[in-house]
Amino acid sequence: MEIISFKDIKDIIKRGDVIGLAALSASNLPVNVLKHIVEAHDEYGNLDNLTLMVANDISDYRGDGYDLDSFISRKMIKQLVLSIIIGSPKTIEAMKDGDVEAYFVPQGILTTHYREESNKFPNKITKIGLHTNVDPRYNGGKVNKNTKTDIVSLLEIDGEEYLQYKFPKVDVALLRGTYADTKGNIYMNHEAHLGEGYGVALAAHANGGKVIVQVKQIVQEGSFKPTDVFIPSELVDYVVVNDNPKLHRQSMQSYYDPAISGEYRVNGMQEEFNALSTKKVILRRSAQFLNKGHVVSIGFGISNDLSNLLVEEKADNLVQLNIDIGNFGGMIGSGKNYGMNYNVDAKLRHEMTWDFIYNGGLDVAYLSFAEIDQYGNVNVSKYGDRMNGCGGFIDISQTVKKIVFSGTMVVGSKTICADEHLIIEQEGHTKKFVEDVHNLDFNAKYSRELGQEVYYVTERAVFKLVDEGVKLIEIAPGLDLEKDILAHIAFKPIIADNLKVMSNKIYQQDWGELKQIIQDNGSNY
Repeated sequence: MEIISFKDIKDIIKRGDVIGLAALSASNLPVNVLKHIVEAHDEYGNLDNLTLMVANDISDYRGDGYDLDSFISRKMIKQLVLSIIIGSPKTIEAMKDGDVEAYFVPQGILTTHYREESNKFPNKITKIGLHTNVDPRYNGGKVNKNTKTDIVSLLEIDGEEYLQYKFPKVDVALLRGTYADTKGNIYMNHEAHLGEGYGVALAAHANGGKVIVQVKQIVQEGSFKPTDVFIPSELVDYVVVNDNPKLHRQSMQSYYDPAISGEYRVNGMQEEFNALSTKKVILRRSAQFLNKGHVVSIGFGISNDLSNLLVEEKADNLVQLNIDIGNFGGMIGSGKNYGMNYNVDAKLRHEMTWDFIYNGGLDVAYLSFAEIDQYGNVNVSKYGDRMNGCGGFIDISQTVKKIVFSGTMVVGSKTICADEHLIIEQEGHTKKFVEDVHNLDFNAKYSRELGQEVYYVTERAVFKLVDEGVKLIEIAPGLDLEKDILAHIAFKPIIADNLKVMSNKIYQQDWGELKQIIQDNGSNY
């Protein structure tokens, strides 16, 4: 391991390199390293034609740092391999316009492939992604027409179908830790989550590449327990020491909060409980599918606030929440705090969390939707002017036993809750229940083959996936079936013979019944 200055980085990275990053938003993002790469390109103009691989969305969100948009605006990137992108508007526009080659692939597949990327395990072979947009029989994860190279192929082994993912080899790993000791071991003491930096370092090392790690401080060898080492020194080539707090943020909100890194526990939810709203009604109804003991995956979107609701209802001790980045248990932050847990029970490396998920560790997943079609297929990644990517949606939805998709029924509608029922003040402008989804992230037919239990929850109605398609099983109190529901669905759903009315109690300010409902649902142990 060699301690270098940030200005030395320009002599390590070369034009055309494949760069592996391991971060979530600003967390674990080596912003000062990115800053000096950009500045070197501005001065010398030779750090372009790069391929960037990143399993999670990265952005400083504050406008005072360096992220994907800093590279894209300078035309430094030739190719992107991503799972999700939300906070980089210039990058999204470049992908739409075909100015950069890009792929959206399942997050877990991208994350776990790094540690297997060697001559002994040349490619990733898996069933994850079959019958979705990632499958080469659709478009193989390609984002635009200028993306030509196939990185996903279809295989048949012993009469069964698999996908083979062939990712670019990593030349440079750009990573972050809290401390490096004098030998070069990396520690993650102050980080909000562990991430997949170990795997990215392995991939670069196996390829004869270089591993650069940004840290806060160098400490004496032996300062921490051997079991605290996140990346061993044998995988670390260079360490750079950051002295600018805003370029080494623990999260978007803070440079360092010891409660987020798990160094002490807090009393109570660190955010206000959500006010009564359409979103809260959807979450209240969705949460009623939980059983005591369920291990629950919390997806990005409306389900961010499920933890908030469980704490408010004093039911958080009945289930175990999981964020696929690697945090288990605790109170999960909402909105921009997503993925930043207080009172976590365990932190695993990102790739280890996907091992847990792929091997049946989850009981139920709470996921969002952008579109649902007549067959029950779901689009979450590309719709209207939005281009988000699939994130871990495909991995989780093809692995878990039960799925609860949550979202509003109509884009742009304005609703309120009053007198214990739903009132539609202004109708929306775009249907989310469509004849055919524009992008296939969840394949309903394949889900039936996997034997999954699937529900779709909105503020107006609840649907269930059955062999024949989408079945309407509940409607909200105060709504007209034809005018308020069926008129805003582009297909005719199956209507249950015993169509029920959702409990009017979830439309009132205070509820307080979730804990008993989960207990009555029985134990998952």
